Amino acid sequence: MLMVVAVYVGCDVFPQVRFDRERIEIWTAPQQVQVSGLYHYSNPSNLPAFLSLGLPFPVDADHPQPSLYAIAEARADGRALEQVAPRVRRGKVSFRIFLMPHADKWIRVDYVQGTSVPRGRYILTTTRQWHRPLVRGEYILHLAPGIELAASNYPLDAATTGATNTYAYSKTDFYPGEDWVFAWRRTGARSSARSEP
Repeated sequence: MLMVVAVYVGCDVFPQVRFDRERIEIWTAPQQVQVSGLYHYSNPSNLPAFLSLGLPFPVDADHPQPSLYAIAEARADGRALEQVAPRVRRGKVSFRIFLMPHADKWIRVDYVQGTSVPRGRYILTTTRQWHRPLVRGEYILHLAPGIELAASNYPLDAATTGATNTYAYSKTDFYPGEDWVFAWRRTGARSSARSEP
């Protein structure tokens, strides 16, 4: 999801910073999608690097710009360590992180987005701007009580935990050619699951 512009300190060359893993959890409710993303970056070079990362939210007529979002450095298990201040220019959200030589860092991004329709989208295709596949991507979808999965363009494995339906998929060597689009319906409503939304 995250777009990138990066520069070496004191140089005009593009660094070899890598974005190589992500873990995305999404919770849906009848008129809301909540996303928690965990992203891993590494700097294999001998020079430090600043990265300016953009948050390309999936905005359209049915999904307005999120008004609630948070960015933080995090542990590998997702626990937030230190908040990262966002920058907003012309309606676009970005933030900066610093990586020492041969260092890595996890960044956590959370946002809440309203929806007037029973479907959502998570942007995956910006991964291609890094010109290399993800080593691993993990994607989890939680459906609130009273709703069920109607469709997903990526095949999902289902597991039911308590009153919440949970679906997931994971990929290695993942170079996505399309975003993840998913849809839900009220329990008992007619629709064919696992079809293209």
